[in-house]
Amino acid sequence: MTTAELSTIPQLTVQKPGWGHILSVIARKEMTDAFRNRLFVVALMMLVGLTLIAISLGAVTVHQRVAEYQQSVQVLQNLGRTNIPPMPPLNPIAVSKNFINYLAMVGALLAMILGFTSINKERQAGTLNLILSRPVYRDQLLSGKMLGNAVLLALLMGAVGLVTWLALIVIGGVSLTSDQLIKLALTMGMSWLYLLTFFLLAMFFSLLVRQGNQALLLTVIVWLVFAFIFPQIGDTMDLDNQIPGGFFASLGLDRAGEQAALAKFKWYETVRDGVEELSPTKHYERISFALLGIKKEFADNTWQEVLNLKTVNLVGLLVPIVLLTSASYAVFLRQES
Repeated sequence: MTTAELSTIPQLTVQKPGWGHILSVIARKEMTDAFRNRLFVVALMMLVGLTLIAISLGAVTVHQRVAEYQQSVQVLQNLGRTNIPPMPPLNPIAVSKNFINYLAMVGALLAMILGFTSINKERQAGTLNLILSRPVYRDQLLSGKMLGNAVLLALLMGAVGLVTWLALIVIGGVSLTSDQLIKLALTMGMSWLYLLTFFLLAMFFSLLVRQGNQALLLTVIVWLVFAFIFPQIGDTMDLDNQIPGGFFASLGLDRAGEQAALAKFKWYETVRDGVEELSPTKHYERISFALLGIKKEFADNTWQEVLNLKTVNLVGLLVPIVLLTSASYAVFLRQES
């Protein structure tokens, strides 16, 4: 066959898969692998069980309060009273506050399991180098893993929010206003950011330290420090927590007097606040409690007002995510295998 004849044969071109396709394949694999992990499934069942209990108990409490008011109204009507007092203000989403504590503790463990196994499973199976030998770049692999687990955690938080809303309607017998629904959705968004922080923390140490046991130990130590020790130090150093009922209340000081007293210990308060600001758990607790109205001073604020007042805490949740994501890319892209 001559050169001219060869030139007339159609050339077969192999088209490389696009960035989006590679990301979606890796992300779907991560989500599928998560449910094959027994430890993840156990932690997930524990989180779901504790959350359902907290939400159900909260919904029952709401139902009881509504029933007590209706009984009181019935008694007053039987006595011929026409000036029925309105129902006391009731914040139905605040009574289920315990599920925030479960998300902060068990949810963080679940996220760390995902972050640790996301890299460690590939190393143990010897598939990390195999995947990278394909037309897959390192940044694509890491992005796909982050995307898949981020979507999985988002779906989990969405399910928790949906169950909370349905429980309040079915069990509690109350419906949420549009502002309360937005606050509940934002709380689930803050929960997602919080879990994402500890997923990235575990992934970072898994990338940095090749020995799985050491990586897991470092992750747990850092989690304990930032999630428990720093908040505990801040609470212990709080002057108002030194005496039951409040130190300043025992002295008969009003808010102005309290501020004047704290001004004399400005350096002390600066150190205490600085320790607490280092804790993502504290930021998560502050903004979630404000959105749910658990903190009474925020109960009457709209969701926009709460976000404006708690911008510092929102930034406190976003900064660790940015830092850990950047550090993970920096470490993984510099590695040879």
